[in-house]
Amino acid sequence: MSAALTAASATRLPHDKVGQLEDRIKDDPKGDTEAWLALIQHYVDKDQYQQARDIYARFFKVFPTAVSMYIKRIQMENDLDERDQVAVMLNESLMNLPNVDIWKFYLDHVRRALPLINDTSGQNRGEILKAFELTLEHVGIDPDAGIIWSEYIEFIKDGPGRIGETGWQDLQKQDTLRKAYQRAVKLPHSDFMRLWKEYETFEMGLHKANGRKHIQEQSAHYMQARTAKMQLEQKLAGLDRKSFPRLPPIYGCQGEDEFGTQVEKWRSWVAWERDEDPLAYKDGSSGSSEEDKWRQRVLYVYKQATMALCFYPEIWFEAASWCFTLGLEDMDNEGKAFLDKGMAANPESVLLAMMKADRVESSLESGNTDEVLIRNGEKLDAPYEAVHTALYALRSKTQEKDKRAVAQIQEHFASLPPEDEPIHPPGEDDDSDIEDKPKSREEQMKEQIDAVKAASAQHMDIIKRTISYVWVAKMRAFRRVQGQGKPTKKGDNNTKVVKGFRGIFGDARPRGPLSSDVYIASALMEWLCYRDQSAVKIFERGMKLFPTDEAFILEYIKHLISIGDITNARVVFESTLPKITGSAEFSDLQKKDKCRALIVYMHDFESKYGDLAQIHKIEKRMSELYPDEPEISRFSGRFSLPTFDAMNVQLVLSPTQAQPKVYDPAQLAAQASAAAHTIVSIEAPRQVREGTAGPEILLGPNGPYVASPKRPLDDSDADTPQRKFMRGESPMKTSTTAVLGSGQGAVRMVSQSTGAGGKGGFATKTFVPANAPLPTQPPAAAPPGFPPSLFSAPPLPPQVDAILRLLPSAAAYGATQRFDPAKIVSFVPTLPVEQKRALFQAGQLHLSRR
Repeated sequence: MSAALTAASATRLPHDKVGQLEDRIKDDPKGDTEAWLALIQHYVDKDQYQQARDIYARFFKVFPTAVSMYIKRIQMENDLDERDQVAVMLNESLMNLPNVDIWKFYLDHVRRALPLINDTSGQNRGEILKAFELTLEHVGIDPDAGIIWSEYIEFIKDGPGRIGETGWQDLQKQDTLRKAYQRAVKLPHSDFMRLWKEYETFEMGLHKANGRKHIQEQSAHYMQARTAKMQLEQKLAGLDRKSFPRLPPIYGCQGEDEFGTQVEKWRSWVAWERDEDPLAYKDGSSGSSEEDKWRQRVLYVYKQATMALCFYPEIWFEAASWCFTLGLEDMDNEGKAFLDKGMAANPESVLLAMMKADRVESSLESGNTDEVLIRNGEKLDAPYEAVHTALYALRSKTQEKDKRAVAQIQEHFASLPPEDEPIHPPGEDDDSDIEDKPKSREEQMKEQIDAVKAASAQHMDIIKRTISYVWVAKMRAFRRVQGQGKPTKKGDNNTKVVKGFRGIFGDARPRGPLSSDVYIASALMEWLCYRDQSAVKIFERGMKLFPTDEAFILEYIKHLISIGDITNARVVFESTLPKITGSAEFSDLQKKDKCRALIVYMHDFESKYGDLAQIHKIEKRMSELYPDEPEISRFSGRFSLPTFDAMNVQLVLSPTQAQPKVYDPAQLAAQASAAAHTIVSIEAPRQVREGTAGPEILLGPNGPYVASPKRPLDDSDADTPQRKFMRGESPMKTSTTAVLGSGQGAVRMVSQSTGAGGKGGFATKTFVPANAPLPTQPPAAAPPGFPPSLFSAPPLPPQVDAILRLLPSAAAYGATQRFDPAKIVSFVPTLPVEQKRALFQAGQLHLSRR
């Protein structure tokens, strides 16, 4: 198949635009949106509209929530006057995509189909009014729905009857218009403030007394909507509701920050509607109908979020989870719809598949008969099989892409002209300066192919582990539902059997490579749930498949120890280490990493329950593998307890050991200054406006003063009088002291503020000599014979203090700054501290400053 694809790509002629675009779409259907748009536009430019419709249909299967493309398709059919096609597209999109523009097309389509000219019976007007009501029911709460409300009110105004008259038709029109205004001004949409002014004019034009009454009744709702509108504008600032949904970038790759910003903005809008309830629907004053409105608003925002973040499974999960937590039947159906649509858009999402499986398992019928167990197994199998099908297809597609990439590299080098033989000057040694010689084409080709294979191996390993993850989850679910399962008779091809987790384990192995997690899970379920001795057989089978997998070997050793087979546990340990250390597949650092977990566990076990000879043997092996690590750490680890290590405790034998450290301020300042010049800060430099400087100390008639950074004071000799001057000191003020400057020229400033909570006072500053004593409160003295540090907060250790000084300040973790606290927290545990420390001590780690 790979050769066929390569041949197909190679046979594309330069002018075969359609074929090239089709190849791009086939290779990357969700990522290469430009190819989709170019192919559609190509057929439209050539007036081949049926082919364009076919491409649109394929596009909507991949991008089911691409509102802009639905609008573009409807506009195309509208321009072609294909009203039947417009109706088809509206039926397909209206109920699935709550969007104001699409519903606006619907209103235009209805008004065009039902003309009001010669509508003496009023039937067409009634149908159009129903269309308006249906539109407002679905998108009337949208922030951009102001145009719909305005057209709705104008449509009512154009109806039969005259405003201000007293006929029954006139009064009916007034009542209908009043209700429409009152509905419109309660919602924070784009035109509600203009409609409120129209409503005031409308009411006051009918009857001033009654008008004031109606306006007063609605003013509270209007003010609430106005406040919500201002808050909503802040939530919608920078929110992209028009672009295509796109795949979330991989962590650390281009576009990650922009995508993450959009996700946070959508979540902020959802949380605002869900938790803050800006229109006060949940206060309980108006009954359950108001709570229904609150649920509809939150549900609408979730629908908007899932439309924009179609390929972000977490948003589908959050929407479905919120619906399920309400415990209402209609919201439960909405949650199921979210889950099904999310799985259709993200078939590879394990998160959504597991949520669906959990819902299915929770709703299975009770009973232990084979018929009930088989029916439950068939229902439970569906979500797992769906995600497995998508993951196996992804693995096959990835393999084909890697094969094509290798074939293209080989084809490229084969198309080059013959390579000239390198010419060596006379007397030059062929073995000299090997690194300086240019690489041959064969070496370059091999280097590129190896790079492709290395990246492919890493990606394929992730896919394999993901597939295995789903198999483990499926085995656990089937164990809960069907137990171990009932074995089928030899030659029996009946598929409707009670599989149990053994049957799932049997289905997993023929379908492709699995990680060791599947074998570990199967073996442990056999032993822990059923005390079945077949667990050892599964581990032995896994030993042949994963001889250097340290995670599998460690679980095998733990299992052997748990069943009391200490001898075989030691045999497995001793036989595995030479396989890892002698393997050419791993680097020296990888070998040490893979051996560490096994050695640490066995050293801990032997230290607690083994003999001294085994302990010495393992410690000798540790010293050989990790010669840079101190001997004392291995020795102390032999005796440590889970919660206490007496070897690293420093006992207080005399009060002289715990005297608080005295710091010289001048010395600390010198050290900080030296550190600032030698340590490269990872913080961004603060932006200082050009032409600005620090506070300036000036001398005035009442003593020195500091010029305000907002409005610098002029010198006291200026002709223009001061806008502010020093006032007399009030006896109702308390003072605090600060120091300006350093050294002998330092000035102490006493800042005084009003006492007793006075609100009419202001701060004054009185400067005192630098040598005046500061008001201090001495700490409580420790009892005689006890060290002071036991009764007061001891100073931080110098190492900890140094690290804290190097960390970025809190301002660097803001929303617009470089550091993300959540990512920092998840990143720090992944740092191989022990490895880097060992390399640094060995002189093999060279730090570079940036």
